[in-house]
Amino acid sequence: MLARKLLRGLDADDFDIMGIFGARHGRDPDAWRLICTYNDGKRHKARLFERLARAGQPEERRTWEFHHIVEGQHYADIDFEGRLAEMYADELPCVLIAKEEHLAYNRVLHIRETDELFRDRGLPADLRERSRAAHAAASDRNRHPELRARVSKLRQLYGTVYMGDPVLQRVADNVFDDAVERLR
Repeated sequence: MLARKLLRGLDADDFDIMGIFGARHGRDPDAWRLICTYNDGKRHKARLFERLARAGQPEERRTWEFHHIVEGQHYADIDFEGRLAEMYADELPCVLIAKEEHLAYNRVLHIRETDELFRDRGLPADLRERSRAAHAAASDRNRHPELRARVSKLRQLYGTVYMGDPVLQRVADNVFDDAVERLR
């Protein structure tokens, strides 16, 4: 289930389904961002859409997807506890977004040019190996400034990608704050 600390700074309410939280959308005051973990979202997707329909907002389920607010490929770079395998589905925050919005974010977040601008070079290609490398680096206090700089670059990336959406920016910042706290 999603840790409440990752919703810090938001007026996020329980959406009456355990593990699903709603926060007013930053661009549309009549809309909500629904935030949860990937597994909670998948588990409750049918109920979620039933509730939306009862509230007068029927939606096509297949046009909506869960998007990791901080993508696993990036989180692996700062997974200072080496727990990406468990965290990806059960702890990292996701948001329910339109399929087209999901595609747009992924186009920017998953291209080589983005990696060149915002990610450290020379990290292992495999996510699990990157997670293990980040964990190993975190055990060396002399590397903490380098690791904080890595978090800072990713924070800049996500702040730029989510510009104009303060909810997603805030949740991403909370994920990065949490990563830095794990370095202490």
